[in-house]
Amino acid sequence: MAPPEAQAEEGIKWSAVLGVGIGSVIVFAISILIVLRMLHAREKALQPMGPDPMPLQMGQAEIGIVDQTPFDVTRALQNYRTDRTQRLETWGWVDRKAGTVHMPIDRAMELVVQEHRK
Repeated sequence: MAPPEAQAEEGIKWSAVLGVGIGSVIVFAISILIVLRMLHAREKALQPMGPDPMPLQMGQAEIGIVDQTPFDVTRALQNYRTDRTQRLETWGWVDRKAGTVHMPIDRAMELVVQEHRK
């Protein structure tokens, strides 16, 4: 069925749509080229002899006063966990004068359960 006469003239002009689309892509491409030329000119003005060379200190373990220790070299966390695990599994004094001791966690839980049952 054909559209009514009032709407017949409202058809989309695909040539105009494609023309606007292609024109905007061309304008966008030209503006990118202009900006790239401006950036290269600014880079040459700021660094006429090219980029700075890589610092000699790169890759060293210590730069200035900051230690650059790799994570796999440090054992602080492993030592801390070993100490905490040992404390949870053994008996020992916390404060002799006050009579405070630490006990294995399993025994402490048993005592708490026994005390709670009473």
